[in-house]
Amino acid sequence: MTKLGRPKGHYTQYRRLSQLRELLENHPKGLSLAELARKLHVTDRSIRRYLRELEREVDLERSPDPDGFGGVVVRIPTRDLPRRVKLHRTQIYGLLMARRVFRMLDGTTFEAVLRDAVDQLLSHVQRAPRRGAEIDPDTRLEDRFLYLPAAPMKPLAGDAADVVDTVLDACAQLRVCRIRYRKGAVGDATEELTVHPYAIVIYKDTIYVVCFVVERDGIRTLRADRIVDADADPLSHFALPDGFSVDKHFEGTFGVHSGDTTTRVVIDFHARVADFVKTRRFPGEDGKDATCESLPDGGVRLTMVVRSTTEVRSWVLSFGDTARLVEPASMVEELARELRAAAALYPDAPAAEKRTSRKRS
Repeated sequence: MTKLGRPKGHYTQYRRLSQLRELLENHPKGLSLAELARKLHVTDRSIRRYLRELEREVDLERSPDPDGFGGVVVRIPTRDLPRRVKLHRTQIYGLLMARRVFRMLDGTTFEAVLRDAVDQLLSHVQRAPRRGAEIDPDTRLEDRFLYLPAAPMKPLAGDAADVVDTVLDACAQLRVCRIRYRKGAVGDATEELTVHPYAIVIYKDTIYVVCFVVERDGIRTLRADRIVDADADPLSHFALPDGFSVDKHFEGTFGVHSGDTTTRVVIDFHARVADFVKTRRFPGEDGKDATCESLPDGGVRLTMVVRSTTEVRSWVLSFGDTARLVEPASMVEELARELRAAAALYPDAPAAEKRTSRKRS
């Protein structure tokens, strides 16, 4: 028998609210408090608390329960119930293409809701088409028109999924959140932070939280997989800064890291990768794109202006011997030291391979 009362765990409220809203949406005529409590396996007192919280998201109407001896029936107004959206088959394929973008959220309530929507879209495109349809479902384009993540995260499980759900809900509802954040990639050192989650960003198949950190008195970008614990206060809300824009926040950045000062970065690329560099956009001066000049040997010189060089170093190194950092001088020295250290890891490499790796054709 299911035990009534407050559910165990720190992150169940988001799931309860999601279930409560779904129940009310599926019963447009409304449900009594007793029916809601029975279906969610909680007490009447808990249902009243959840309803107060749900009213932050949607209007609720209350009317006397004709069969409840003075009870109350709760319903969502018709104007706020889910509505049908007309989409052409081609539009649906476009939406389905991006479904794997959220694969790293596997295990969360948020992803389960998205997956339900995807399943509905899939069921639509897999039906027999009307005469004259532009795409035949027998071709199964939904399985051949996809976003392919480079290095997808493993599915979230247990507390990790609950933490992400809590942060996502705090971001959506503008709730103040207390988190325990792992300081680095190695080690167990953590710190307690109070954050205002402004935005959620997916970058290189990793989830980041753009938030105001009270203890730092500034905006930071935190990796969600380093948040080991989170608790959103349902009664404590924050306001977004006037004019806040995620696009503006990342303007002039190379990746997700940003800083208060700008740095001019110049890189020479070999002809073998020139086309790749020329077809990409990089941050330049005063919000403009970076400049790309042709070199006599067929290569190109890229000149960027970035607010952080954290990811520039690893990006240049990823090109191997087809990229040479020209400036800033301090970073050139850092890269040279890093390359010498990397070369030292291969002391037994055949001499011919060393000559080949240095050769630039």
